[in-house]
Amino acid sequence: MTEFIRRLFFGLLLVSATFVAVAEPDQAPPPVTPTLPVTPTTPIATDPSYHLSPGDTISITVYNEPDLSITQTLGHSGEARVYLIGQLTLGGKTVRDAEQELEKTYRDRQLLKDPVVILTVTSYFPREISVLGAVRTPGTVVFPRDATTIDIVEVITLVGGFLPISKSDAVTITHRSPDGKETVTTVNLENTISGRHQSGKDRADIAIYPGDRIWVPERLF
Repeated sequence: MTEFIRRLFFGLLLVSATFVAVAEPDQAPPPVTPTLPVTPTTPIATDPSYHLSPGDTISITVYNEPDLSITQTLGHSGEARVYLIGQLTLGGKTVRDAEQELEKTYRDRQLLKDPVVILTVTSYFPREISVLGAVRTPGTVVFPRDATTIDIVEVITLVGGFLPISKSDAVTITHRSPDGKETVTTVNLENTISGRHQSGKDRADIAIYPGDRIWVPERLF
């Protein structure tokens, strides 16, 4: 009788343990961290007066026409291929002029009734000036991102200024036009850096363009 009771007791314990194991709920999953919606990055607006250059990467969007959006790099002649329009030369135009030309083309070809075009520059082609000769740090000067021209005073300042032996009254500037023709201009900057320009101006007001080459000769004693 005692053995029977002992077996019964252990049997009840086994059934009870099994019931508890079955009834125990599975381990709760780890809490899920909510994912915040990703807000698309809005491109920085480009200065409407910036002149587009070959090699610039541009984004063109047409309001309410998402299928017409494109991003591409302007070709060697400043050309771009635009949906529905084809090839257009945008290089040399300001951002605002390019937008207006695109809008006009869409209207004139009866492709869109009242288009609103937004053009932004997403990547600027590296543009440099070469400054050699009798300056403190001869080499290249990189144009500011959205600048069209730089005054020569700023350029000379960026390379450390003239040396004592500089012949600053005979600085030459070589400029290459879009058709490949080069022109050489000699300018007198004798008193420009000190602010005593011969015409009475504080600055030379001589525009330097991307790709220009500046040579500062040495003075012969």
